[in-house]
Amino acid sequence: MATASGVSATPRKRLVLLLAGAAGCLDAVGYLMLGLFTANMTGNTILLGLSVGRQAWPDALRDVLAIAAFVAGAGAGTLVVSSLRRLDQCLGLEAVVLVAAVAVWLVYGAPRGRIVEPAIAHWLVALLAAAMGIQSAAVRRVGEQRVATTYVTGTLTTVATDAAGDLLARWNRRGGRAGRPPAKPAPRGTALSVGLWVVYLFGALVGGFAEQRWSLWAVVAPIAVLGGVMAADAAHRSKEAEIQ
Repeated sequence: MATASGVSATPRKRLVLLLAGAAGCLDAVGYLMLGLFTANMTGNTILLGLSVGRQAWPDALRDVLAIAAFVAGAGAGTLVVSSLRRLDQCLGLEAVVLVAAVAVWLVYGAPRGRIVEPAIAHWLVALLAAAMGIQSAAVRRVGEQRVATTYVTGTLTTVATDAAGDLLARWNRRGGRAGRPPAKPAPRGTALSVGLWVVYLFGALVGGFAEQRWSLWAVVAPIAVLGGVMAADAAHRSKEAEIQ
């Protein structure tokens, strides 16, 4: 997601925010329907430990499947981005995986209502987690700032450390620490980090609302967002080419 010289990073930041909203929506839908997170592997690691500790082997299998699918998706996304260097291609792969998840549910799950049978649930877990792995690998940087669109623990850490660093720099500039030269504040991406957290939360709210009413059809919203991001990225890449 690095930007070419002379092209503002603002359009890419907007795309990253949209992807964070889509991820929040998917994580909410996955948790409500399947009982685990599709993007938050920290949470799934905890769930795996709990499942093993309780000797709940079916749940442990589900948790392992989610983690393995996420890792496989991240690997596949890395290969696509590294070989093609096209964000839209990687997000296209993610969209195909999500469409496959909706198709599996529509054929095998929807006729049985909201309760998903274990065999079908395993397919949905694998597909949704793989999609989040792909997205995690696709978008890792905007300009010089590292970002994550599928989890927010690191994002909140960045907000806290940047805020503390800014306060310390201001204190030093006012002579609060005698004998030390004033420190120049480092470039910050605090606004983007806060925006990612807010949009991720909003996506989760939308996902919870939509899943309660339309079950896995709620995944159509993130698929639509991916389509819009792919089109916008293609347009932005054309503009970069004209400048170069």
